[in-house]
Amino acid sequence: MDKSFFISKLSSYNRDEAERSANSMLSDFQRMYFERYYANPFPLRKSAVLILLFVRDGRLKTIMIERTDVGVHAGQVSFPGGKAELTDADSIDTALRETVEEIGIAVDRSDVVGELPPVKVPVSKFEIFPVVAFVDGVGDFVRSESEVKRVLEVDLEDLRASFSTRPVSVAGKQYDVPSFLCGGSVVWGASAMILAELYAVVSCPTRH
Repeated sequence: MDKSFFISKLSSYNRDEAERSANSMLSDFQRMYFERYYANPFPLRKSAVLILLFVRDGRLKTIMIERTDVGVHAGQVSFPGGKAELTDADSIDTALRETVEEIGIAVDRSDVVGELPPVKVPVSKFEIFPVVAFVDGVGDFVRSESEVKRVLEVDLEDLRASFSTRPVSVAGKQYDVPSFLCGGSVVWGASAMILAELYAVVSCPTRH
């Protein structure tokens, strides 16, 4: 696998198939909010995350973070990223800027191989634009202590194999959610939806 492989995949995938994969990861908790949103739509703030792909020891890897115990997504495991700023030209700018701020890794725009369909998160009033980049390797992380508790190097095949339905507690209630397991933490919600899109795209045959 090299950069050209991912450029090919990200330029030729079936968008409907990727979105169906994302929707298959919706929990009952999320569906409740989606039903309210579609019944009475409201503006969603734009944000972006970076899926940073690289190969180590012949295995496809990415970077995820465990957020600190403050904020809307406290304690959750996600991709580096955050809300768009007025100075950002586009979602790529947002994803790259946030990645530098959160984990100290600077990625060049030339390393971006494509984008996945945005994922709506009505509960936090965001729409997340996943940006995908491929690099030869990553250097040392400089973690933002106010935002990031842990930086996790993730084997994507191992993560995929961990897929299951697991209980999570949200607002004092327990829900069984489609999820992955990363660093001992459950990855669900928007991050799981983005992963499902990635797996659908990377696994799909290239169209000619």
